[in-house]
Amino acid sequence: MKLHRFNFRIIKHLKYLAPALILSFSNTLGVCSAALAESYDPNFNCSDIKLVYARESGAELGDLNYERFTTAFLGAFKDSGLSIGIYELGTKEGGYDGNSYPSPGVGIETWQRFKTSIGAFISAGETYSYGESVKEGAREMVYFVNRYSSACPNSKIVLAGYSQGAQVVSLSLQSLAPSKIYAALTFGDPKLYLPEGKFNPLTVSTPACSEGRAVHSPYRANVPDCYAYKGILGGYVPYQPSSEYDGKVHAYCQFHDIICSAYIDPDRWYSGHASYKETGAYDVASKKVYDMIFEIEENPVKNLAILFDATESMNKMIGKYKSDTIKSAKKVLSEGGKVALYTFGDLKERDIEQLCDFSTCSEENISSLINSIETKGGGDDPESVLSGSYKMMQELHWSFGANKSVLVVTDNKPLNPDRDGTTLAQVKSLSYEIDPVNIYVLTKPSMADAFSELTSLTNGKVYTTDDEDALALFETDFSSFDPAETYNSGAPVVSTLSNINLQKSGTSSASLSFETDGIGTVLIVNDDVLGYLETNTVELADLDFSKETTVCLASVSTNGYRSETVCETISADEGKGSSTTVSEQVIPKAPKTGRR
Repeated sequence: MKLHRFNFRIIKHLKYLAPALILSFSNTLGVCSAALAESYDPNFNCSDIKLVYARESGAELGDLNYERFTTAFLGAFKDSGLSIGIYELGTKEGGYDGNSYPSPGVGIETWQRFKTSIGAFISAGETYSYGESVKEGAREMVYFVNRYSSACPNSKIVLAGYSQGAQVVSLSLQSLAPSKIYAALTFGDPKLYLPEGKFNPLTVSTPACSEGRAVHSPYRANVPDCYAYKGILGGYVPYQPSSEYDGKVHAYCQFHDIICSAYIDPDRWYSGHASYKETGAYDVASKKVYDMIFEIEENPVKNLAILFDATESMNKMIGKYKSDTIKSAKKVLSEGGKVALYTFGDLKERDIEQLCDFSTCSEENISSLINSIETKGGGDDPESVLSGSYKMMQELHWSFGANKSVLVVTDNKPLNPDRDGTTLAQVKSLSYEIDPVNIYVLTKPSMADAFSELTSLTNGKVYTTDDEDALALFETDFSSFDPAETYNSGAPVVSTLSNINLQKSGTSSASLSFETDGIGTVLIVNDDVLGYLETNTVELADLDFSKETTVCLASVSTNGYRSETVCETISADEGKGSSTTVSEQVIPKAPKTGRR
C-alpha cells in the first residue's frame, strides 16, 4: 500500500507527460490509472503564450499556411525565453464540447476553379456546409479558450486564422471576453468590416483615404485598399464587438484579395488571397505580437531602391553624392532593411540595369557597387525615369508592411510616355498597388518642375543640387507616405445587379437569373463562395429546403472592383424567393496595374 501511494504521487507529478508514458507506469505498477490517462489533455499544458490557429477551407491539419505562420511566430520569439504552446482547431479527435472544426473544401478555396465559368449547373458537393463549419469552429475555439484561460490565467492567448479560419476567429470574438484574449490576428477574413472604406459617390472619396489614419478602424493592421469596406460575405457589424478589444485585434487584407478587399485584379483572381504565406504578412503579424509583449515601439523596416542615371553628363553629380548614397544605404541595411541598386539612361541608347536586388545588396558590397558605376552615352534627350522606376518596382520583392521608397538621381527630365510606352499614370498606379512606394528625386534646379507631378503623386519629394537641404534627402527615414493619400482614385464606375430571380425548380434545386452590367459575378450559396459566373443564369443543385437557402451575388466592374454582396433567400417553409433591396452600387475607378 505504501508503494502504491508513493507511485500515485509519482503519477500526479507526471501529469504533464505524454499519456502513453503515464499508461506505462500504471501497467507496471498495477494501479488503475486509465481514468487519469483519459482525462489528461496536453493541449491544456500552461505556457507563457498559447497560440490557437484556425485553417482555411479544404486544408488538412498542419497545412502550408499553418506551417508558415507557426514558423514565423516561433521565429519571432525564439530568443525571448518565453514558452509557446500551439493548438490548431480540429486537432483533438472528437473535438471539445462536441465541436471539432471541419473546414470543408468548397468553391473558391479550390483555387483553380474560380476563374472558370460555373456554367449551367452547379453542385457544391458539400451541401453548402461552409457556414456550419465556421459556427462549429467558433464553438470549439470559444470552449477551448474559456477552459484554457481558466486553467492558465497567466498565459497570453493569441488567436490567428486565415480565410475561413479568419472568419472563425472574428466570429469567436463576438462570444469571448476581451480580458481572455491578448491578440487576435485575421488574414483575408470574408467577414471583414471597415466602415471607413464605404464609398461616398458625392465626394468621390472615402474617409479611409481622405481623412487620414485618425478615422481608421482600430483593428486595421495592414489593409492597403482604401475602399475595402465589407468582406465578400458581408462583414460582421461591428467587427470588433467591444472597445476593450482596442489594440488586440489586427486585421490583414492584401491588395486585390477578392475575399476581403474591394479590388480584384482581373488577371490574378486568386493571387491576392492566396499569397499571405509568401508576402511576409505572417512575419509582420508575429513581430507585432512580440512588440506588444515587450512594449517595443513599432518601427517598420525600410525598403530603399536606388536608381542612378548613368549617362556621361552625370559624372560630377555621381561623384558629389555617391558617398552620401552609400551612407544612407548602409543605414537602411544596418537597421534590418533592404536596398536595391539600378542604373538607367535613355532607352534608345542603354538598357535599365540591375546591379543588386533586395536579396543581394549588402553592407559589404554596396560601397563597391555604387563606386563601380560607369557613365556612358547620353545627350540632351530626356531620360527613361518612368520606365526605370516601373521596371524596378515590378521586379523587386518588396517586404510586407515595410516603408518602401525609390530614390532617383538624375540631371534630366523624364519622358511621358517613355520610349517603351510606360506612362506616369502606370508608375503611380504600381507604386500604390505595392503598398505604396514613395518616389524621391535628386536633380538639377532647372529640372525640378519636370518631376513635381511624379513625386507628388507618389507622396515623395524633389530635391535639387542647389538646395541647402539636398543632403537632408540622405537623412530621411523614407517613410513619409501619408495614409490619407488615395490610390483608388478617378471617376466612379457604376456596377449594378438587378432583376434577380431565385425560384425552386425541383425538390433540391433552384434556378437563378439576374442582370448586371459588370464583367462577371461572384456566386455565393449559404456562405459557400462557389466561383465566378460568366453567364446570367445558373441552376443550383443539392439544396436542402428544410433549411433557409440564401444565394448571394457580387458583381465585378470593368476595372476590377466588386460591388457589395446582394442576397436573396428561399424560405424553408414557403419555398418562395424573398428579395433584398438592390440599390445601384457606385464603385471607385483605378487603372489596371502591373504585376509585382
